[in-house]
Amino acid sequence: MLLQVEKLNKAFGGLKAVNNVDFSIQTGEIVGLIGPNGSGKTTTLNLLTGFLKPDSGSILFDGKEIAGTARSSMCGNGIARTFQLIKPFLNLTAVQNVMIGRAFGKEATMNLKLAEEDSLTMLEKVGLRSKATMLAKDMTLMQRKRLELARALAAKPKLLLLDELMAGLNHAEADEAMDTIREIRASGITILIVEHIVKAIMGLSDRIIVLNMGEKVAEGTAQQIMYDPRVIDVYLGKSHA
Repeated sequence: MLLQVEKLNKAFGGLKAVNNVDFSIQTGEIVGLIGPNGSGKTTTLNLLTGFLKPDSGSILFDGKEIAGTARSSMCGNGIARTFQLIKPFLNLTAVQNVMIGRAFGKEATMNLKLAEEDSLTMLEKVGLRSKATMLAKDMTLMQRKRLELARALAAKPKLLLLDELMAGLNHAEADEAMDTIREIRASGITILIVEHIVKAIMGLSDRIIVLNMGEKVAEGTAQQIMYDPRVIDVYLGKSHA
């Protein structure tokens, strides 16, 4: 078991954003996390990565309790993420952005030559090798999303968390992103993905966890989730089902 979450709770005032949530992820899986807006998906990612401290509950990663661990330690623990609102260093080049991930990741290094070589490899993996010297501020949305993915990969994670990587992309770009995610899993990285594009989440995930109002309401394969009455009611709607 790579990740084991038990009775995870986080409230903001009287609002229970995450309420007694349990789930686990096996090494090598792609697990989807879905639900309507405000269901607790991004809050859950923030709890897993130290951006928020849980009120209670356990997060075991690779056998180690990490609940409440500072976010600055997460890359070193082997967890990397992308953000729903992408956050590149706009005045740095693509390769410099990725070097930051390499320098402070699981296998941290101050060897700039090694960091640059590995970063160019990551840019190649996401189709941005030719843009290595381009400033992030001059990139398109799709290029910036790929850049953020490359930076996360450069941290050499065991677990990669993707928060709406495909938001804003057209159909062809989303298909390319899905292919890239499959290649990442094939390289040995476990993935937890939050995504609103139903085709993507159903096509990529080995299992899907469904949240609603902070609570887990369902879990299963894409086929099971697609026909679950609770999921149809709170998220998918009858047209998708």
